[in-house]
Amino acid sequence: MFSLALKTILMFVVGILIMRVMGKSAITQLTPYDLVAIIIIGTVVAEPLISTEIKPTLFVLGILVVLYMIFSKLSLNQVCNKILLGRPTILIKHGKIIEENIESESISLIQLTSILRVNGYPRLDEIEYAILEPTGEVSILPRSDVRGVNTSDLNIKTEYEGLPIGVIIDGRVQKKNLELIGKDEEWLKKKLDEEGLKDIKDVIYAYATDQKEDITFDVRR
Repeated sequence: MFSLALKTILMFVVGILIMRVMGKSAITQLTPYDLVAIIIIGTVVAEPLISTEIKPTLFVLGILVVLYMIFSKLSLNQVCNKILLGRPTILIKHGKIIEENIESESISLIQLTSILRVNGYPRLDEIEYAILEPTGEVSILPRSDVRGVNTSDLNIKTEYEGLPIGVIIDGRVQKKNLELIGKDEEWLKKKLDEEGLKDIKDVIYAYATDQKEDITFDVRR
Protein backbone atom coordinates (compact mmCIF):
# COMPACT_ATOMS: atom_id res chain seq x y z
CA MET A 1 0.00 0.00 0.00
CA PHE A 2 2.84 2.39 0.91
CA SER A 3 4.60 1.56 -2.39
CA LEU A 4 1.39 2.29 -4.32
CA ALA A 5 1.03 5.63 -2.54
CA LEU A 6 4.60 6.59 -3.49
CA LYS A 7 3.97 5.58 -7.11
CA THR A 8 0.80 7.67 -7.16
CA ILE A 9 2.59 10.75 -5.83
CA LEU A 10 5.54 10.26 -8.20
CA MET A 11 3.42 9.82 -11.32
CA PHE A 12 1.19 12.75 -10.34
CA VAL A 13 4.24 15.01 -10.07
CA VAL A 14 5.70 13.61 -13.30
CA GLY A 15 2.42 14.27 -15.10
CA ILE A 16 2.38 17.90 -13.96
CA LEU A 17 6.03 18.41 -14.94
CA ILE A 18 5.38 16.99 -18.40
CA MET A 19 2.43 19.32 -18.93
CA ARG A 20 4.64 22.23 -17.88
CA VAL A 21 7.31 21.16 -20.39
CA MET A 22 4.68 20.94 -23.11
CA GLY A 23 3.70 24.55 -22.42
CA LYS A 24 0.49 26.49 -21.84
CA SER A 25 -0.72 26.04 -25.42
CA ALA A 26 -1.24 22.33 -24.79
CA ILE A 27 -3.91 23.21 -22.22
CA THR A 28 -5.49 26.33 -23.72
CA GLN A 29 -5.55 25.59 -27.45
CA LEU A 30 -6.10 21.82 -27.52
CA THR A 31 -5.06 21.24 -31.12
CA PRO A 32 -5.46 17.65 -32.43
CA TYR A 33 -1.91 16.67 -31.43
CA ASP A 34 -2.35 18.41 -28.04
CA LEU A 35 -5.45 16.34 -27.34
CA VAL A 36 -3.87 13.06 -28.46
CA ALA A 37 -0.73 13.76 -26.41
CA ILE A 38 -2.73 14.55 -23.26
CA ILE A 39 -4.85 11.39 -23.58
CA ILE A 40 -1.83 9.12 -24.17
CA ILE A 41 0.20 10.75 -21.39
CA GLY A 42 -2.71 10.34 -18.97
CA THR A 43 -2.96 6.66 -19.87
CA VAL A 44 0.79 6.03 -19.61
CA VAL A 45 1.09 7.88 -16.30
CA ALA A 46 -1.62 5.64 -14.83
CA GLU A 47 0.06 2.38 -15.93
CA PRO A 48 2.57 2.05 -13.03
CA LEU A 49 -0.34 2.26 -10.59
CA ILE A 50 -1.69 -0.99 -12.04
CA SER A 51 1.11 -3.18 -13.32
CA THR A 52 3.96 -1.58 -15.28
CA GLU A 53 7.29 -0.66 -13.72
CA ILE A 54 8.15 3.03 -13.39
CA LYS A 55 11.35 3.07 -15.50
CA PRO A 56 9.76 1.87 -18.77
CA THR A 57 6.93 4.32 -18.19
CA LEU A 58 9.31 7.24 -17.78
CA PHE A 59 11.09 6.16 -20.98
CA VAL A 60 7.81 6.12 -22.93
CA LEU A 61 6.82 9.51 -21.48
CA GLY A 62 10.17 10.91 -22.61
CA ILE A 63 9.50 9.70 -26.17
CA LEU A 64 6.02 11.25 -26.09
CA VAL A 65 7.39 14.62 -24.96
CA VAL A 66 10.01 14.58 -27.74
CA LEU A 67 7.34 13.71 -30.32
CA TYR A 68 5.12 16.49 -29.02
CA MET A 69 7.93 19.05 -29.24
CA ILE A 70 8.67 17.93 -32.82
CA PHE A 71 5.02 18.35 -33.84
CA SER A 72 4.91 21.74 -32.10
CA LYS A 73 7.89 22.92 -34.15
CA LEU A 74 6.41 21.49 -37.36
CA SER A 75 3.18 23.42 -36.75
CA LEU A 76 5.18 26.67 -37.05
CA ASN A 77 5.68 25.85 -40.74
CA GLN A 78 2.74 27.04 -42.87
CA VAL A 79 2.48 23.86 -44.94
CA CYS A 80 2.72 21.55 -41.92
CA ASN A 81 0.32 23.80 -40.00
CA LYS A 82 -2.38 23.24 -42.63
CA ILE A 83 -1.86 19.47 -42.41
CA LEU A 84 -1.72 19.24 -38.61
CA LEU A 85 -4.29 21.87 -37.68
CA GLY A 86 -6.27 22.59 -40.82
CA ARG A 87 -7.71 25.94 -41.82
CA PRO A 88 -10.39 28.13 -40.23
CA THR A 89 -13.86 27.38 -41.61
CA ILE A 90 -16.50 30.05 -42.14
CA LEU A 91 -19.81 28.84 -40.67
CA ILE A 92 -21.82 32.05 -41.04
CA LYS A 93 -21.26 34.83 -43.56
CA HIS A 94 -23.28 38.06 -43.56
CA GLY A 95 -25.94 36.51 -41.34
CA LYS A 96 -26.37 33.41 -43.52
CA ILE A 97 -25.41 29.87 -42.49
CA ILE A 98 -23.11 28.11 -44.95
CA GLU A 99 -24.65 24.65 -44.87
CA GLU A 100 -21.91 22.79 -46.73
CA ASN A 101 -19.34 24.05 -44.23
CA ILE A 102 -21.25 23.04 -41.09
CA GLU A 103 -21.91 19.64 -42.68
CA SER A 104 -18.24 19.13 -43.58
CA GLU A 105 -17.27 20.02 -39.98
CA SER A 106 -20.03 17.76 -38.55
CA ILE A 107 -21.63 20.62 -36.61
CA SER A 108 -25.39 20.45 -36.19
CA LEU A 109 -27.61 23.52 -36.33
CA ILE A 110 -28.54 22.89 -32.69
CA GLN A 111 -24.87 23.01 -31.69
CA LEU A 112 -24.22 26.13 -33.75
CA THR A 113 -27.21 28.07 -32.45
CA SER A 114 -26.34 27.03 -28.90
CA ILE A 115 -22.79 28.39 -29.33
CA LEU A 116 -24.19 31.64 -30.70
CA ARG A 117 -26.61 32.06 -27.78
CA VAL A 118 -23.89 31.35 -25.20
CA ASN A 119 -21.82 34.13 -26.77
CA GLY A 120 -24.76 36.54 -26.65
CA TYR A 121 -25.85 36.43 -30.31
CA PRO A 122 -29.26 34.73 -30.57
CA ARG A 123 -30.02 36.45 -33.91
CA LEU A 124 -28.21 35.37 -37.07
CA ASP A 125 -28.71 38.75 -38.74
CA GLU A 126 -26.50 40.34 -36.06
CA ILE A 127 -23.50 38.26 -37.12
CA GLU A 128 -21.10 39.28 -39.86
CA TYR A 129 -18.97 36.15 -39.60
CA ALA A 130 -18.80 33.04 -37.41
CA ILE A 131 -15.58 31.11 -37.93
CA LEU A 132 -14.61 27.68 -36.65
CA GLU A 133 -10.96 28.00 -35.64
CA PRO A 134 -8.40 25.14 -35.93
CA THR A 135 -8.46 24.86 -32.13
CA GLY A 136 -12.17 24.02 -32.19
CA GLU A 137 -13.41 27.37 -30.88
CA VAL A 138 -15.95 29.48 -32.78
CA SER A 139 -15.00 33.13 -33.28
CA ILE A 140 -18.00 35.42 -33.73
CA LEU A 141 -17.63 38.78 -35.45
CA PRO A 142 -20.80 40.88 -35.08
CA ARG A 143 -21.96 43.55 -37.52
CA SER A 144 -20.42 46.96 -36.86
CA ASP A 145 -23.80 48.47 -35.95
CA VAL A 146 -24.42 45.74 -33.37
CA ARG A 147 -21.13 45.64 -31.46
CA GLY A 148 -20.70 47.87 -28.43
CA VAL A 149 -19.66 51.48 -28.88
CA ASN A 150 -16.05 52.21 -27.91
CA THR A 151 -14.08 55.41 -27.42
CA SER A 152 -12.67 55.39 -30.96
CA ASP A 153 -16.22 55.41 -32.36
CA LEU A 154 -16.87 58.59 -30.39
CA ASN A 155 -13.52 60.13 -31.40
CA ILE A 156 -12.48 60.27 -27.75
CA LYS A 157 -8.75 60.05 -27.12
CA THR A 158 -7.67 57.96 -24.17
CA GLU A 159 -4.29 57.57 -22.52
CA TYR A 160 -2.51 54.24 -22.37
CA GLU A 161 -2.77 53.06 -18.77
CA GLY A 162 -0.39 50.10 -18.95
CA LEU A 163 -0.97 46.51 -17.90
CA PRO A 164 -1.75 46.04 -14.18
CA ILE A 165 0.77 43.56 -12.78
CA GLY A 166 0.72 41.96 -9.33
CA VAL A 167 3.65 43.16 -7.21
CA ILE A 168 2.46 41.52 -3.97
CA ILE A 169 0.63 38.20 -4.00
CA ASP A 170 -0.51 36.62 -0.74
CA GLY A 171 1.96 38.67 1.31
CA ARG A 172 4.96 37.98 -0.93
CA VAL A 173 6.83 40.53 -3.04
CA GLN A 174 6.98 39.62 -6.73
CA LYS A 175 10.48 40.86 -7.58
CA LYS A 176 10.37 39.95 -11.27
CA ASN A 177 7.07 41.76 -11.70
CA LEU A 178 8.54 44.84 -10.06
CA GLU A 179 11.36 44.75 -12.60
CA LEU A 180 8.84 44.44 -15.44
CA ILE A 181 7.23 47.76 -14.50
CA GLY A 182 10.53 49.48 -13.77
CA LYS A 183 10.10 49.62 -10.00
CA ASP A 184 12.09 48.27 -7.05
CA GLU A 185 11.52 47.13 -3.49
CA GLU A 186 12.40 50.57 -2.12
CA TRP A 187 9.58 52.07 -4.16
CA LEU A 188 7.23 49.37 -2.91
CA LYS A 189 8.26 49.94 0.71
CA LYS A 190 7.57 53.65 0.32
CA LYS A 191 4.09 52.91 -1.00
CA LEU A 192 3.43 50.54 1.89
CA ASP A 193 4.47 53.25 4.36
CA GLU A 194 2.20 55.77 2.66
CA GLU A 195 -0.73 53.41 3.15
CA GLY A 196 0.26 52.75 6.75
CA LEU A 197 0.88 49.07 6.08
CA LYS A 198 3.60 47.82 8.42
CA ASP A 199 3.35 44.08 7.74
CA ILE A 200 3.44 42.99 4.11
CA LYS A 201 1.73 39.74 5.09
CA ASP A 202 -1.45 41.77 5.61
CA VAL A 203 -1.58 42.43 1.86
CA ILE A 204 -3.51 39.81 -0.10
CA TYR A 205 -2.87 41.40 -3.46
CA ALA A 206 -1.31 44.61 -4.79
CA TYR A 207 -0.90 45.69 -8.38
CA ALA A 208 0.67 48.58 -10.30
CA THR A 209 1.56 49.57 -13.88
CA ASP A 210 4.62 50.93 -15.63
CA GLN A 211 2.74 54.09 -16.62
CA LYS A 212 1.71 55.45 -13.22
CA GLU A 213 3.07 55.73 -9.71
CA ASP A 214 -0.21 54.57 -8.20
CA ILE A 215 -0.56 51.18 -6.55
CA THR A 216 -3.72 49.42 -5.45
CA PHE A 217 -3.75 47.29 -2.29
CA ASP A 218 -6.19 44.58 -1.27
CA VAL A 219 -5.67 44.13 2.46
CA ARG A 220 -6.83 41.42 4.85
CA ARG A 221 -9.56 42.63 7.16
